Amino acid sequence: MITGRNASRLVRFLIRPCLVLLTFACLWPLSAEADGRIIRIGVYENAPKIFTSRSGEPAGIFIDIIEHIAKQEGWELRYVDGTWAEGLDRLAKGEIDLMPDVAYTAEREKRFSFHKVPVLSSWSQVYARKGSGIQSILDLNKKRIAVVERSVQQEALVRFASGFDLNITLIAVADFQTAFEILARGGADAAVTNRFYGLMHAKKFGLEDTAVIFDPSTLFFAASKSAPKLLLSAIDSRLAKMKKDPQSEYYQSLKRWTSEDVRFKTPLWLQIAGLIAGVALIMSLAGSFVLKHRIDARTRELRQINQEMEQRIAERTALLASANKEQQAIFESAGSGIVLLRDRVIVRCNRKLEEIFGYGPGELAGKPTRILYPDGETYFNVTREAYALMARGETYRLSQQLMRKDGTLFWGKMSGQLLDINDPRKGAVGIIEDITKEHAAAENLRKAKEQAESADRIKSAFLATMSHELRTPLNSIIGFTGILLQGLAGPMNEEQRKQMTMVQNSSRHLLALINDVLDISKIESGQLTLSSESFDLRQSIEKIARMVLPLAEKKSLELRLDIADNVGTITTDQRRLEQVILNVLNNAIKFTERGHVDVSCRTDNGHYLLLFSDTGIGMRREDLPNLFQPFHQIDTGLARRNEGTGLGLSICKKLLDMMGGSILVQSVPGEGSTFTIRLPAQTGGLS
Repeated sequence: MITGRNASRLVRFLIRPCLVLLTFACLWPLSAEADGRIIRIGVYENAPKIFTSRSGEPAGIFIDIIEHIAKQEGWELRYVDGTWAEGLDRLAKGEIDLMPDVAYTAEREKRFSFHKVPVLSSWSQVYARKGSGIQSILDLNKKRIAVVERSVQQEALVRFASGFDLNITLIAVADFQTAFEILARGGADAAVTNRFYGLMHAKKFGLEDTAVIFDPSTLFFAASKSAPKLLLSAIDSRLAKMKKDPQSEYYQSLKRWTSEDVRFKTPLWLQIAGLIAGVALIMSLAGSFVLKHRIDARTRELRQINQEMEQRIAERTALLASANKEQQAIFESAGSGIVLLRDRVIVRCNRKLEEIFGYGPGELAGKPTRILYPDGETYFNVTREAYALMARGETYRLSQQLMRKDGTLFWGKMSGQLLDINDPRKGAVGIIEDITKEHAAAENLRKAKEQAESADRIKSAFLATMSHELRTPLNSIIGFTGILLQGLAGPMNEEQRKQMTMVQNSSRHLLALINDVLDISKIESGQLTLSSESFDLRQSIEKIARMVLPLAEKKSLELRLDIADNVGTITTDQRRLEQVILNVLNNAIKFTERGHVDVSCRTDNGHYLLLFSDTGIGMRREDLPNLFQPFHQIDTGLARRNEGTGLGLSICKKLLDMMGGSILVQSVPGEGSTFTIRLPAQTGGLS
């Protein structure tokens, strides 16, 4: 029998387990959420990446990927429907854990967390009704453009409008479908979507894609700042594995959602076969069996072909993914700044270029190239010249002052080329290097060169002035010693005559030196002028030969002349040419101790060739390059035995250069030398 006390105990006995079970049941969902096993995901309409199917279930590339990851990780997914803007707000408040299909920007990273492995790469494209005439970013001026509210496309259009001074009207909508609907019925002039949505839906709205493509981006799952770090780490880990496997759910989803639907049309042969099969079925079951067997065999063949095609597509996709990865690696590892341009807007650049201009990662994408130049005039002049050259298929090269983000200027070396000369709308690639140090060094070198040339001109002018002042007293000394030596001032004893002769010879030697210094100084300072007159070259050569003949006879040398019969008049400065001939001939006699000295002259294609050959001491090969340098002599021992200034041959070469001629030398040590002078027969006016 159950008493009141027993009943009370029984009730307490039964209630306690119920309360425990009830408490556990209430706390279990909270515990599951706290453990990160329930993931809340925002859903909005952006087919084929993410959308709601006809059955009311979430679908698309991002849904396939996250559901595959959730299955591997043991997560329970809960979807929250809404618009794009509502999804971002919920993510910021922590009401959902993940928002799919979010393009990374520096601004969004302040509000949300992103994993590292991108899900997809995309870009934005402008769509319009057929015949709109929109072909460049500038064609959007004074146009109404439908764009999803708070999307990367909206941000990019605002930047373009500011950078290109465009007057555009933005029509903010909830999703891409609404944007296309408004455009199709004439409520907007253009609409901007990502490439996936446009590829799948533009045709059915009667729209066409334009050449305006911008804002390349990478797409991720964005998480709230409060989301567990293991959530994004798990997505990265699973996504990286899927991308490496061509047969993974990742590539199957891409194929499933990016391939166009094609209705199957029964081939004519199959219709005929069906008719035959029907007749055969009536006539004979055996005929039906044979026909079915053939169809099954054909079906198996088609299935096998389809499987092979799918395998090839998957392999090709994997190869393309690998190739793309290697090309980004090359792009980023380059030692120079590289930028891709379209419509004078930066589509993409490597990290080196951002470092050169002082910008952070991703800051330059979508910005006009005008911000890289110190002023508008420089920008327009440079770009006009650059695009004119590139349009002709040439590579544009220029060194120009550019501007960093902080406003400081630097010297950059630029080169650029169109990606496709037949279609400039595809854009151009440019390479920029910071050459500030090299430019400063070149500028310093130029200034030093100008200073050295100025000092050299001052030196030459000084020497010319001083040489002129020195010649006057020397001429007096030479004149007075001549008077004394002639006995006009009275008789002189032998010792006095000897000493006076030494004074006269030394004075003449010093005068010759001063004359040479005066000549070389005038030439280097640009003060020497040549006259132009016609005279008989044969007579000049013979006159100089008669002048040096006593010197040759004194050394028992044979002086031989060989002048061709057709040697006649020449037009140039007679005094200076005879000075050159005398100098070269004197040198030949001075450095020849025995044998002979030959002088020959002949014509050669409107020129005269004068050859001076001797059997003297000759010269070494290594001495020849410096032979025509001022104050140069072959060796000091020789200079002590033979008087000379070391200026004669240098003056000869400079005079011949002014006359339009040249002088060359060939020599063998111990055998002799040959000097060859080549002069035009008619040099015209000389100065």
